[in-house]
Amino acid sequence: MTAIERAPLIESRQSADARQKAAFDSMRLSATALLVAMCILFIVASFYSRAHWGWSFVRAFAEAAMVGGLADWFAVTAIFRRPFGLPIPHTAVIARSKDRIGSALGDFIADNFLAPANVHERLHRQDITSALAHQIIEPANASRLADSVVSAVPALLDTFDEAAITEFLRKQTAAFAADGRASSSIGALLELITDQGRHEPVVEAALEEAWRALAANEETIRAKVRDKTSFLWRLISVDSKAADAMIGALETLLRDALSDPNHPARQRITEMLRGFSNDLRHSPEMRAKVEHVTEELLSHPAVGQFLKETWNGFKDALRKEALAPDSKMHGVITDIFIRVGQDLLEDDEAREALNDRLRKLAVALAERHGRDVSRLAADTIKSWDAETIVAKLEQNVGRDLQYIRISGTIIGGLVGLVIHTAAFAVHFAGKQ
Repeated sequence: MTAIERAPLIESRQSADARQKAAFDSMRLSATALLVAMCILFIVASFYSRAHWGWSFVRAFAEAAMVGGLADWFAVTAIFRRPFGLPIPHTAVIARSKDRIGSALGDFIADNFLAPANVHERLHRQDITSALAHQIIEPANASRLADSVVSAVPALLDTFDEAAITEFLRKQTAAFAADGRASSSIGALLELITDQGRHEPVVEAALEEAWRALAANEETIRAKVRDKTSFLWRLISVDSKAADAMIGALETLLRDALSDPNHPARQRITEMLRGFSNDLRHSPEMRAKVEHVTEELLSHPAVGQFLKETWNGFKDALRKEALAPDSKMHGVITDIFIRVGQDLLEDDEAREALNDRLRKLAVALAERHGRDVSRLAADTIKSWDAETIVAKLEQNVGRDLQYIRISGTIIGGLVGLVIHTAAFAVHFAGKQ
């Protein structure tokens, strides 16, 4: 994903953080305002309670509400920081316990999420492949996946060094020839072609080319025969007759070979090809020749330049196609994803086999790297700045904690009102 593509995501995240902070600040202000209101109400009720006993109930409510609100304010504040900056024991819990929280969270992840037994238990009945297939057969999802693949192509190509790729191709070709695989493969391919008669069109093309070459070089052949014939024989035209006989015999041979698939000349060519294929597969001498020729070719600077140009051409064409607005690659990859998803949904056996592999892979990864992930989570939290953690946590959960402050203020006031009412009732009953 490019910087331009990431920009909207960053702006959206910043906007969400700003809205979350505004909501937290608003709720904190509301809780504080309610506490201040209870203080003012307590002062007013205390003044008027001397004049009328009914205000004593208001005073009791406000007094208890102040106590409840202040207690909850202290508790909520103590979670994140020291109230009024005073070194009160067991305050600023998160800041002081950052490392312990990180270790506990890492252990929690490892024991409850990444334990191999837990991973197996969660996955053994889930049809992972089916869920994945249902997602990728949706054209929109397949298109997004194709976007990710196509956009990654240029960056992936840039990671390959030209010299390293050229040397890699050279070494792979040399290794392919050195251990006999090249000669064996060529021999096996040649044997297959001759056994199936696929070489016949090539033989016919070669015979036709020989026919055309004979016609084109007839005068040259006659001149060569004339040069090899003595003066006396040329006087009685023996050279011309010999040339006619030679050319006629070659024409007859080529014509008969072209018209007759079972002609001895064609059978001889087939036998030669079979013998050559057998030598390629079994003859150490022939294998050595192939290896020697390959080494000579690969050592030539032109071959290295050819490999380099081939790789650069392939890379440039691939990059150009990936960056094109109407890239066909995108459509091809999208279709591949959709076809793969459809095939998986239709093939129960393949789907279950893939499910089994994915489950085993997940369990193996959990067993091998579960503790590594938990340590990563713990170490990451430990490396965070305490103030940053407090600010982030307070911003995310502080709004709910401010609700607790409001609830504590109101509930505290109600409890104080109930107690005052009960005390008033007992006092009134005692006077009776």
